[in-house]
Amino acid sequence: MDRQNLIIQQQVDHWLASEKQGLTHEQARALQHWLGADRKHLLAYQESQQVEHLLSQLSKQDIQCLEQTTTRPNQSTRNPSKNPWAMAACFALLCVCMFGYLNWSTSLNSASFQASYQTKRGEITEIELPDQSTLTLDAKSSISANFDSDKRMNKLLKGRVVFDVANDKARPFVIDTGNSTITVLGTRFSVDKKSHSTRVMVEHGRVSIQNQRERIELSKGDVATIYASGMVISKFDPESTHVDAFKKGRLMFDNTPLNEALETFNRHHDFSYTLATKSHDELTISGTFLVSELENFVTLLPHALPVEVKNLNNHLIISKRN
Repeated sequence: MDRQNLIIQQQVDHWLASEKQGLTHEQARALQHWLGADRKHLLAYQESQQVEHLLSQLSKQDIQCLEQTTTRPNQSTRNPSKNPWAMAACFALLCVCMFGYLNWSTSLNSASFQASYQTKRGEITEIELPDQSTLTLDAKSSISANFDSDKRMNKLLKGRVVFDVANDKARPFVIDTGNSTITVLGTRFSVDKKSHSTRVMVEHGRVSIQNQRERIELSKGDVATIYASGMVISKFDPESTHVDAFKKGRLMFDNTPLNEALETFNRHHDFSYTLATKSHDELTISGTFLVSELENFVTLLPHALPVEVKNLNNHLIISKRN
């Protein structure tokens, strides 16, 4: 093993040992940054995880068998193990170790990948996946990835993610939002999953959306808002409205229901709210606001909408004005 790979392996050992003790939030972010900094980091990390998983399956006798195999390779053994599985496991583990050290860029590891990511309130993070796709997670977002040789599967649990997908015709990039499935080959778009809807905005490329009722295809400038009752298609200007505007601290609303606008602000500010009105769909807001402008946004509401706002110990009560 050359010096560079030896250093990487030492770093992997450090991270795996730290994970066993429990990572702090800062350490977890540092680990994700380290994994995304160099593809060799990720592949070495995955190889070591596989080795540790195999080791966890072995008994002390099996591990002793492996140690004898690696420390005394030229010595014959008159009494082989009575457990054929143990011998096979030892041999397999030895092969995995040798294979991982000699070649970290195998097609197996390039295709197989599993990880979960989440952000806290007010936190935005960017992640590079093994296929060179990039995820940008807005605050209070959560997503898991599960790649294999046939499909790059992702599950968006909550929040907003901007996807910059690397083209791979052999392995479509799929996002499951719970109420719909989004499939792409290579494009840049955002998916914003809120309590009662999911919004897909395509900056360039094409995506396919499938739910229980219908299947549609979106292209540059298309927006699909997915509700339990169906999908609503609209347009936006990708030259002036960027799907990752939140990275620059801007929240952009275009006839956005007030409850969704409040939910968006809530990703960045710790407050609760109650909409004391049944006609939520009639209360929509448009405009661009800085993430830091929650107070100004709340102050503006009675001037922009027929509502009254009360703030009781950081809990907003918004009711329709008579």
